Amino acid sequence: MGAEIHGLFIASLVIFIGFIGSVLLNKHNIPDAIFLIVLGYVLGPLTGIVPVELLSGVATYLGALALIVIMFESSFGINLRELLITAKSALILATVGFIISSLITYFFLYYIIGFYPENPLMSLIVGTIIGGGSGAIIASIVQRINAPSSLQITLSLESVLTDVFVIIFTSILSFIIAKGGGVEPQTIAANIAASFSTSIVIGGIAGVLLAYILDRLRKESHLYTMAIAYLILLYAMTDFFGGNGAISVLSCGIVLTNLSYFTGVLPSKGIIERIHFQLYSLESMHSELTLLIRMFFFVEVGIVMNIRDIYVVTIAAILSVLLLLGRMPLAYVVAPGLGFSDKRGIAATLISLFYARGLAAAAMAVLLPTNLMSYMEVTQLPPDLEAATNFIIQVASAVVLFTNVILTIGVIVMRDKIRELIY
Repeated sequence: MGAEIHGLFIASLVIFIGFIGSVLLNKHNIPDAIFLIVLGYVLGPLTGIVPVELLSGVATYLGALALIVIMFESSFGINLRELLITAKSALILATVGFIISSLITYFFLYYIIGFYPENPLMSLIVGTIIGGGSGAIIASIVQRINAPSSLQITLSLESVLTDVFVIIFTSILSFIIAKGGGVEPQTIAANIAASFSTSIVIGGIAGVLLAYILDRLRKESHLYTMAIAYLILLYAMTDFFGGNGAISVLSCGIVLTNLSYFTGVLPSKGIIERIHFQLYSLESMHSELTLLIRMFFFVEVGIVMNIRDIYVVTIAAILSVLLLLGRMPLAYVVAPGLGFSDKRGIAATLISLFYARGLAAAAMAVLLPTNLMSYMEVTQLPPDLEAATNFIIQVASAVVLFTNVILTIGVIVMRDKIRELIY
């Protein structure tokens, strides 16, 4: 059998397993990430069918595509008015929960494990990588377990926001780690501010321009193909001009989703209604592309993950439990604000369980070596730093797997308790 036929068989297998996983996610609340990571492990470390070295050339591109689709998909769920006025619980859960998760990971890795003692920021960056839940997984499951609507909205929006937090704060720490040696804090802060302002401005302008293009070409076919090419170009151009491509894509999507706040720069008010109508079809098609990228990326995670390394697996398992326990006090505080004063314990437990990590965590872990090399302007990381980033990839991948398993088991165990929240 030729190598190309062999590759096509594997690709079709990945897509079929991914589709089956998507069906199981929709019908039985079992995250597809579990099946895809396990499939990757079977194809890679277990059987050697797909060698890890084969992925070295595509991992960076697949990771960048993952960031583009995550950020654009996240922007669909960010309504600025709703976020500031009616979604305070989600904002608190996302912000405080992300900080707590990041700090728990940092203290455990740096002070207990002694990971990379030369630079404590390496432990903190693991915290930001696994600091937030997966929007795609959490939103899909919470909408199908018949949870009260207040919980559905809060958990879905929280997971969207934490996807964004994971990418933004990991990018910031990557820059600080790469530039930190011998560079003044003021210089680092100025560079970060310049990068972010550049990204937001370029993304905002790109969002208005994309709205105009979509409106002018609304009668044409294959608009989504043009839109995704536009986003890839935006990501690349922003990086070229010294910004952050992921933030630029997010800004572009937020402008599209909230066009009513940007009427002053639009040619007419009629464009707002037409774009909102187009966004429904764009969102549907974007979910298909997101699913396809998730399939191959999670398989890649399984291929690079070494479950046989007991040390890494143990650390990841402990972190998964600590992240769950660390979330519970915050969930207990937030629950009454969602209308669950009488059943506070049940609501808090359910909120805590919806913490499964996903594509954002996996993508930022895999992209970490590339980002550090880019910021350091080198083609090869120092041996100790390379070993540290490999460790981070292994731990983050295992945490993604374990947190999804815990969520699945937790939902099954709490099935009857969930009904009590409704009646």
